[in-house]
Amino acid sequence: MVRLISLIVLALLKSAAAFGEVPQRVTICQLQSDPSAYNHKLLAVKGFVSHGFEDFTLFDPRCSSPHNIWLEYGGLISSGTVYCCPGSPERRRPRNLIVEDISIPLTGDKLFRTFDRLVQRRPRALVRATIVGRFFSADQKSGYGHFGLFSLIAIQQVLAVESRDPKELEKDQ
Repeated sequence: MVRLISLIVLALLKSAAAFGEVPQRVTICQLQSDPSAYNHKLLAVKGFVSHGFEDFTLFDPRCSSPHNIWLEYGGLISSGTVYCCPGSPERRRPRNLIVEDISIPLTGDKLFRTFDRLVQRRPRALVRATIVGRFFSADQKSGYGHFGLFSLIAIQQVLAVESRDPKELEKDQ
């Protein structure tokens, strides 16, 4: 456990050095309760990831609205999530992801590749991860993801990832 915490702290320090700012640790429930307070901030957040057709979300089953944070990769790699509108199965983009005029980089290291492999796996895998990303809160006029119904975390780095048995969701509640 101490080693895991040390690795997370080291990863956060690397992330801060690489991107010039320290991510703020926040829970999914905090994000859901006051999304505008975190708009455009770099955050470190831990939760469960769901990925499939019309779905790439981060959630915590203990929160009141479990699926309202959409995910997308920063950098040149796309999640390939198919959804309406404008989701695309393409896995590459010609330049870094840009959201609200902010360029979002990605640390495509071993942890990210493991994360990507797990979320892309079929049949669907239950993945628990700690990610660093830029948060964009949905407003009443527009949002992100499927039908624009979500807030967004544009993933910049994966700090921890593990595949979980779906039955474990019940234990975490």
